[in-house]
Amino acid sequence: MNEIQLSPDQDRAAINLRRIDLNLLVMFEALVEERSVSKAAARLNLTSSAVSHALRRLRDQFKDPLMLRTAQGMVPTPEAVRLAKSFRKAFSEIENAIGVAGEFDPATARRTFLLRVSDYVGILLLPRLCVELRTVAPGVSLSVQSFEMRQPSDRVEYEGVEIRLSVSRGHSVLSASRRILDDRWMVLMRKGHPAASAPLTLDKYLELGHLKVSGVGSSILDELLAERGLARRVMIQVPTWQGMVPVIESTDLIAAMPAHWMGSVLSGSNCVAFPFPLPELALSIDAVWHPRNDHDPGHKWFRELIHQIFQDAHKKSHVQD
Repeated sequence: MNEIQLSPDQDRAAINLRRIDLNLLVMFEALVEERSVSKAAARLNLTSSAVSHALRRLRDQFKDPLMLRTAQGMVPTPEAVRLAKSFRKAFSEIENAIGVAGEFDPATARRTFLLRVSDYVGILLLPRLCVELRTVAPGVSLSVQSFEMRQPSDRVEYEGVEIRLSVSRGHSVLSASRRILDDRWMVLMRKGHPAASAPLTLDKYLELGHLKVSGVGSSILDELLAERGLARRVMIQVPTWQGMVPVIESTDLIAAMPAHWMGSVLSGSNCVAFPFPLPELALSIDAVWHPRNDHDPGHKWFRELIHQIFQDAHKKSHVQD
């Protein structure tokens, strides 16, 4: 019988692959995503010492530090990012080959979905999402988390979905995304404000005192203004969007906020809203998830449900241009 002859390079590749403990690659993926030995260990149901030992073996295997300790936590080296991207494709192909993905029936499913949102999105999404889940998927649970101020912007929860502003500065190798809403900025002020009697110009907007909500939303607006050599005069910062309206109602400060919020904010408040004087500054919101969940039927159903809720809410918006 003829034997299959391997080239020297193929033979070396086969030998090298046999030397690798594939369980280490699973731990490596968890370390890159969690950026913490303890969190990776918790995800894998292992001890921290076992994960630390695995990291040492991985460093020896790939001749690279892979994970570096910084003041903000562990960060992957460029080589680790490159390896993670390649391993992810391989894991996805393996999962598809062995049929991990099955059918998903929301009416009978028993599953918990993780969702991370900021309060400006949560107010729009969560009431509608919870009603829909209780109606069509009574066995599905939802775990909602807020964004951490110092959390790396490219980190996506392993099994979850993030709903966040689109930064439009390139995509992370650790996430996939879908645009779920194209919105715009509006400017909120109290009724009777001296600036409310005329159209709001850019010069007037920059001249007035501003209330800023701390966090990514308002910070992105400041970055967009800075790119044009502009800056607003921030007088007060508050931690949440909910705390903004009472301050606006009782002062001559103004605030920028997403248009999709205006229906609920203007109803019953002593405020009026004007279009942002730079209409080209768009406000886009994306759903972001781990690429390994692309073909998971349940995850796809959950993402589609979120997308549909945003589309329906946007159609029902009564905000006028």
